This record gives sequence, C-alpha cells and structure tokens, in this order.
Amino acid sequence: MKNKILIRLVSFMAIASMLVACEKTAIEKAQDAYDASMVVPVVLGINGPSAVLETFSHDYSVNYHRAGSVWSWSVEDAVISSVTPDTRGVTLLFDVLPASGKARLTVSETTAGGVKSPERVIEITVKHFCPLPLSGFEGTWTGIDGLEDEFEYDVTVTATLLDDSLLVDAIGSGIIGDYLGEEIIEGGTFMVAINPDGTLDVPEQFFLDTDKAEGYLIKGEGTWDNCGPRPTMTINYDIRFQDPGADSDDPDDSDDSGDDSGDDSETDKSRWIADEDFESVFSVTLTLGNGGDNGNGDDNGNGDDNGNGGDNGNGDDNGNGGDEGGNGNGG
Repeated sequence: MKNKILIRLVSFMAIASMLVACEKTAIEKAQDAYDASMVVPVVLGINGPSAVLETFSHDYSVNYHRAGSVWSWSVEDAVISSVTPDTRGVTLLFDVLPASGKARLTVSETTAGGVKSPERVIEITVKHFCPLPLSGFEGTWTGIDGLEDEFEYDVTVTATLLDDSLLVDAIGSGIIGDYLGEEIIEGGTFMVAINPDGTLDVPEQFFLDTDKAEGYLIKGEGTWDNCGPRPTMTINYDIRFQDPGADSDDPDDSDDSGDDSGDDSETDKSRWIADEDFESVFSVTLTLGNGGDNGNGDDNGNGDDNGNGGDNGNGDDNGNGGDEGGNGNGG
C-alpha cells in the first residue's frame, strides 16, 4: 500500500514538473507579445563635432542602439565618404565652405517593423582652413593667460620647434607665482603637438618644480588659426599639484614640505588645480608676434599698420619700440 502511494506521489510530481517546464518564462512571454510595428522611433541624438574645418573628415553616429533598426543619412554642403556596416554612423568630408557657413546633416531611423522616425537635423559650422607649416609656429607669441573672472596675466611665450612638436615657455607661470605663491626652480616649459586640422594637444607631462613642491604636471588641448592677420592659438589646460606630504616614505618630501602640512599630513592634497578649485580650465590665448612662413605679414611675417611691426618687425611710431627694435614702452 505504501509503495503504491509513493509511486503515485512521484508520478504526480513528475507530471507537475513537466507542466512547469512547458510554461514560458516572463522574458519569453514578453518576446512573444513584442510587436515591432508598434515601436515609435525617435532619433535621440548624434555624436560628432559641431564645428569643423573645411577639407577635413569627421565621424558622426547616433548615440543609441535599437535591435533591427537601420538609419538613413543625408548631408548638404559636405560628402558622405562611408557608412558603418550597422548604418549607425557615417564619415563626412567637408570639401567645400558653405555659403551659410554651416553644413546640414540629416538622419532618420526605420525600425524592424518598418516604422520610420521623423528626421533629425543638426547644423555643423564649417570654418575656412588656412594651413600653417610647423616652422610658422616658431617665434614669440603674446596674449592673456589665466582664468577669466578670477585672475589673468599678460604673457610673452617663446615657441621653439622640437621633434615635430612645439616647446613653449611662460604659460602658467603667473598662476604658480601669484595664485599658489610659489617660485619655479626647474622646468616651466612643455610640449604642444600641432595637428594639421587646426587643433593641438598637450599630453600629460612633467611641467615644473617649485620651492614648495616637486613634480607638477600639465595637460590640455586647444586650437590654432591662421586665417586672420596673424596666427593665433588657444590652449585650455590644467596643472596638477603634487602634494609633497603625500609620499611619507620619502624623507626628502617631508623635509621640503615645511610647516604647511601640519596636522593634515595624512591627507593627500594632490589635485588638478583648475578642475578641483574652480571646476574649470586655465586658458591662454596667444597671437604670433614674429615669424616668417605664415604668409600673413610683411617680409618677416610681422609688420602691419597697427603698430606691431616695421622694418625690423618690432619698432614703429606708436610707442611700441624705438630705433633698437625693442618691444618696450619707449618712443
């Protein structure tokens, strides 16, 4: 009798298990209920630069995925060079300068159910490109360095071509001396990579040592332009303060830290200064004051009618130099 009951119980459990196994999971039920034709697509956004230079190519893509969808692209005042295999992206060649100054990129999405989205249109500012040979970046640049509405300094920068990059000095010196109150004892120069598309890069690198701390770093990026009377460039950058008290294993660091660390010696104060102190970046805007290969000045790439150059590229009648060709305030 007991054996019969046990057999019936096992048989019942086996049948129940088979019934449960045959029932679809929640995911399977949702997949069965999915109707692609009911999806109303919208192009959510497009990744890519909003401002470019003519003659260069740039990549653009939608910033989302949807299984089974395809995207259609068209452009005015530029050329579609290629489309990615999944149709989510394109490469555009900006081969002309639009009369309006802007190219128009249009994209729409068609879902697996055949439903097409409204067109999404973005405008891309296309700027005229005026090339400048690397040698044209060498010389003396002048401008303003610092952080707008906080502190700004007049700066004169010497730029020297070195291994296909530009070695520059003086940038950031006002921030170190004035804002931080420290004296530069070593370094103070850094390398800038000049890109042919009007951009430039400052890879993270050693910057300088001061009388208070060693191993400051610098990094940044920017743009350059040669379509005006003289070449200009803007570098947005940040400086990393290396806390001399952060490495307690180095007795030299602790000796150099003085009394400033006090009871905070266990707190690492290393930081990117502009980012963490101001939630911003430092910026320097420069104009080339002399050079020979830019084609935008006189015989030495410098003279004009604005008191910025004469026969020797420096002196004029506006109080910016004398017979010796100086750049001082004498007449």
